[in-house]
Amino acid sequence: MPIETVQRALHIRRKKNAHVFRNIARLWEIGEQVETHQQILDQLHPWGDHPTLRFDNGLPKFLMLLGALSFFAMFALPSIGLPFIFGFFSSIVLLFLAFILYETDDAIQEVVRYLEEKSIETRYHLKFGRTPEHLPLGMSSTLLINQLKNSFPLFNKGSTSNQIPWYASANISDDENHQYPAFIFQYTYIEETHIHDADGDKVTIRRTEKNQWGVFIFETRIRGLAVTNLRRDIGFPYEVRWNSSDIQINQQLQIYGMDQLQLVKTLNPALLLRLSDFFKSRKGELIFHSHQNMMCFLGEADLFEVSSKAREIQDISSLRGHLRTFRLKHYEQLCSDLSTFLK
Repeated sequence: MPIETVQRALHIRRKKNAHVFRNIARLWEIGEQVETHQQILDQLHPWGDHPTLRFDNGLPKFLMLLGALSFFAMFALPSIGLPFIFGFFSSIVLLFLAFILYETDDAIQEVVRYLEEKSIETRYHLKFGRTPEHLPLGMSSTLLINQLKNSFPLFNKGSTSNQIPWYASANISDDENHQYPAFIFQYTYIEETHIHDADGDKVTIRRTEKNQWGVFIFETRIRGLAVTNLRRDIGFPYEVRWNSSDIQINQQLQIYGMDQLQLVKTLNPALLLRLSDFFKSRKGELIFHSHQNMMCFLGEADLFEVSSKAREIQDISSLRGHLRTFRLKHYEQLCSDLSTFLK
């Protein structure tokens, strides 16, 4: 009777999990075939099969519990003998079976992330891992990223590492519907503090890893201007401080340039107002390159952060709801503010 019960439990478990694996494979196929965000949603409804995206791990959890009980029961025995040895091997076998039967959610999470990325690409027109199309062909992404980092004094915050591991190309429009090529990125830097021990060897006593997010925008018109609301210097060559006649602007922003004459020509009242509006909802640093038509903004808000109303994805319906309602709210806000600022 117990053997029949176990066989039945294994059969039901295999059947349920087979549905999940088929659904995962089908989701991969959908992601590879569709071209728009709406097509993804249309392929998910109606589904026409068992819609579960949750593995049945009841049996391995039960075996894990039995293995743990068997293990602790050994210590209740008065002496080490045959019952102790039997309990020891039983606990090992039960825990091993629980381990090999347990299905992790890695495969589900991987396909969900893939569909998220596909939805972001089609909905927000972001091209992950690609550089803007207007840049010279044949230039490797590594070389381009190094050139961009060296073009602005914002990417030397880490004493050990300064990397851009995650990026995407896009186009950002202004109020007049002019398209600006853009490069959205995550900047990761590592700061380490070292001391020397009694033998003179270097010892790391503190290691801090931080992330920031930003955007390079090309084909801009302003040059040689740096603005921040972080109350710190920008650095060379933006070392000349500008003081506005507007007290609120001076309190809100620190504005730098390369020389006073250039700042006088650049900073008209309309631009100062747009700068003030742009920095009202964010903290960061904004630099217009000194001699090239491009700018860089670097801030703390995660531009790739996905916000969703779906609490937990357990089936195709909740996955569709997640893909339908999720937003890149920080990226949306930045694009909205840039559309007004870049005009």
